[in-house]
Amino acid sequence: MADKGFSPDWLGELKSRNDIVSTISRYIKLDRKGKNHWGCCPFHFEKTPSFSVNEVDQFYHCFGCGVSGDVISFIEKYENVEFYDAVKILAKNAGMEIPNFVQSEEIAKRKEEKEQALHALLDAAIFYRQILFSSKGKPAMNYLLKRGVNSKSIATFGLGYSPDFESLKNFLESKGYSIDLLKKAGLVDINNGRAYDSFGGRLMFPLINMQGEVVGFSGRLIENKDFAKYKNSSQNIVFDKSRTVFGINLAKKLRNELRNDLQNVILVEGQLDVVSMHQAGYKNTVACLGTALTPQHCKELEKLTNNVIVMLDGDEAGKKATLRSLEVLASSSNLSVKVVSLPEGCDPDEFIKKYGKEKMDNLLSSAIESLDYQIKSLAELYNLDSNEQRSKFIKQALIKINKLSDSSTREIYLGLIRKLTNVPVDILRQDLNNLETNSEEIEVTQPKEETIKLNEDAFVLADKFILASLLHRKSYAKLDDCSEIEFMDNDLNTLYEYIKNGTKDKPALVSGVFDRIDVQENPLVLEIINFSFGEENNDEIIWKDCLIKNEQRKLDRQKDILEKEWKKSDLKERIEIGRKMQEIDKRRFMLKSKK
Repeated sequence: MADKGFSPDWLGELKSRNDIVSTISRYIKLDRKGKNHWGCCPFHFEKTPSFSVNEVDQFYHCFGCGVSGDVISFIEKYENVEFYDAVKILAKNAGMEIPNFVQSEEIAKRKEEKEQALHALLDAAIFYRQILFSSKGKPAMNYLLKRGVNSKSIATFGLGYSPDFESLKNFLESKGYSIDLLKKAGLVDINNGRAYDSFGGRLMFPLINMQGEVVGFSGRLIENKDFAKYKNSSQNIVFDKSRTVFGINLAKKLRNELRNDLQNVILVEGQLDVVSMHQAGYKNTVACLGTALTPQHCKELEKLTNNVIVMLDGDEAGKKATLRSLEVLASSSNLSVKVVSLPEGCDPDEFIKKYGKEKMDNLLSSAIESLDYQIKSLAELYNLDSNEQRSKFIKQALIKINKLSDSSTREIYLGLIRKLTNVPVDILRQDLNNLETNSEEIEVTQPKEETIKLNEDAFVLADKFILASLLHRKSYAKLDDCSEIEFMDNDLNTLYEYIKNGTKDKPALVSGVFDRIDVQENPLVLEIINFSFGEENNDEIIWKDCLIKNEQRKLDRQKDILEKEWKKSDLKERIEIGRKMQEIDKRRFMLKSKK
């Protein structure tokens, strides 16, 4: 259950006085098409409008990046403010007084801890920077000068230095921060009861999110020691390495200066690569902290552009990381990806210093498509003069081409394989068709465990369809049919109660769901809100089947409970339990006969 700090009724009144279409139209251009209003999503780059605003149910959904919400969450995201501040903006627009803001003690404590952690991290960044410019920072400053990092870059990236394991801890304690909070913020570690700076003796790179907040640090050793070269903040209440992109705050600043989304973003491997690229004028360069690229990183990049150039290190590890990154980037339908291959053993920092900006421009302009790179990299693993090796390469390359959706692009890559192997395109096309047939045969013969999983998923699908039909007020969806219904998820039960309490004059609207449930934390609810229906006649048949499926699960649960009771009971009790189990079996049989 969402704890918003205001009653759902008051939030409903606030939203009724801030029509979502009128409100969003102040920020982006919307055009009415059919029942909904459409525009280009303000939360990720796109040229074709996929951002839909539903005037009846007062919610928005982007079919490109998947974001959904009500008018309050739109203001939160667009204005980059907290929930309470978004409410204040809307209340002012509507001329409404704001009632007392009351949150549960747990949520209020968590929010306060997060704010304190962000303050501590900012103070830590300021401290590290001051140390860098002091006599204690001489080792790190000399290292930076040796690496060609100028004073402007030091200021732009807020670089600093941790001189030892005690100074930061002592400084932050003197400012009133508790050791417990510093631990939660990832600023200290504790060993044998002693707290110490997690980054002692390292050059410090503040990790700044798109909102301009310091959420963590990456520390680099400047001397050869028996420790990892780079160390990042541990996962904590404000830092998530799976979505943190180094330099993204500066890329966003560049986008704002251009007043347009970036033509592309260059993805490199290390922080010093980013610094060197920025010094050379490539301010659209970012990195992922040396960690594996994740779908969350992709979503961050989508907010800036729909074109990514991958330029990781030219060594063997960099090539493997490039291939892994391309697999992740391929999962994003919003990103077009190209790859730059650096000379063997060279990274972007070394290349720009050795060859200069003109050579880097040429390198970037020669970037090749993601699949070209994958197929050519695959070819390097095989001896194509050997018939056996060539055959293995062709099979692996065709598996990659098989993932393409359109025939024309497939033909282009069949031509590339022909060029690499001298096998005629007609033969390759025939092998590709056979590969598709074989794939279908493999799909059919699933192991028994997978079949069970699919059956379990069918119950979830039934729940989604039932609730989506009720929420979107489909003509066939009658609450009278749902008197025996039961859901396994607390949020789904909350959603059902909300729908059930709606009236003819004041039905439950999608907008109201966001006041009662943390929608972004429950993918099931999000899918229900944005459910894609089929033909009305077919859906009515599916509705009846889903009701049966829901009741079957309820009966199964009842029988499971009775079976457990049966094992613990005496003979007399077992007779009664057995009778109840027979009744359940009869009801299940009757349900099967309805299908």
